[in-house]
Amino acid sequence: MTAAWRGAAAAVAALAAMAGVAAVGLLLLDAGRFGGFGRVTAAVVAMALGGSAEFGAVPAGGAPFAVRGGLDLVPSGVALTGAVVLGWLLLRRRDGLPVRCAAAAAVFPVGAVAVAVAARGAVTLPGDAAGGVPGVCGLPAVGPFGRGGPLGRVGSADQLGVGFSVPVWPVAVGSVVWVLVVVGVCLLVARRRIAARGALWAAGGLTAACLLVAWALGGPAVAGGALLLLPSAVFGVLSPGLGVPWSVGAGGALACVLDGVAPPAPGGPPTWVAVAVLTALGVVVALAGGRGGLPRRVAWHGAVAGVALGVLAWLSRASVRLGVEAFGFSFPVFDAWAAADPLTAVGLGAAGGVVGSVLVEGFLRVAPVSWPPWRDRVG
Repeated sequence: MTAAWRGAAAAVAALAAMAGVAAVGLLLLDAGRFGGFGRVTAAVVAMALGGSAEFGAVPAGGAPFAVRGGLDLVPSGVALTGAVVLGWLLLRRRDGLPVRCAAAAAVFPVGAVAVAVAARGAVTLPGDAAGGVPGVCGLPAVGPFGRGGPLGRVGSADQLGVGFSVPVWPVAVGSVVWVLVVVGVCLLVARRRIAARGALWAAGGLTAACLLVAWALGGPAVAGGALLLLPSAVFGVLSPGLGVPWSVGAGGALACVLDGVAPPAPGGPPTWVAVAVLTALGVVVALAGGRGGLPRRVAWHGAVAGVALGVLAWLSRASVRLGVEAFGFSFPVFDAWAAADPLTAVGLGAAGGVVGSVLVEGFLRVAPVSWPPWRDRVG
């Protein structure tokens, strides 16, 4: 029974850690000055588990139209934080691990659904945040979003009220998949006796370094964005050098906003950096452990690195849509999306894992290694 309580507590702690990272990131982005900050934080956590934000605003004067839209974006930094916290707490003890994993898998989706239910309300935007952008596609400030426009006024002409929500069912399904993946990885780590602690410390150090660099180069706002989206941002920067193809597109009346924006071309100056990072990923995976014959170890390391890069590609997708509804009809205003090819990412990640594994295995055979984690693997 103690193991079950520990598993449930691990699930709650993971959700709390995700909420904390989301809140800090939003505060660094200066979102604290908007109304409904707690509900916005809940929305970010729900989006990290597979949800999408739906938002809308209606005229204060009762005009028969409304502006509605949606944002499909995975705050990968928040998702990764929850996975690391949950995995670390589950793996602290090896005895009773299956019971803790089962309890966490049962409790976490319930908490995620509660977060999705809480992620609905209204955000009160100040006038300087709600003003229109003149000159878009050769047009003046866009209709109801111009400063002082009638759409969703709250109290005076200097505020704009925007309602938002996160559909519950996608979060419920996404949280089940998310926690099963984390639990499966934990069971696999325990079964194969993989030394994951060193990899986690290395990842934590690299994350802290990236956040400090982001703060130094762009200030708190850039650091906040990096905190929420760091894995996706790193993948977005390195993926063109790896040769991962991207698709970028836009539609609607304001599609011209993205005129001249093309998908990142494969290759380019960061190629050598991307290849070095990919090889380093393979080295980290290989050093984490894995037993068996050499072909089996190489295949295992390639598979792990391939899946990791494929997951990053999936997490990096994003889309936004905006439309106007009037008299029962919907008119698309803006619809944009960007996504990387996950299958190519899986193949390239597998190649990097194989290369990194071969490098590690070669080093183990020519170097006089006596460290216990490596001793049993040389032969």
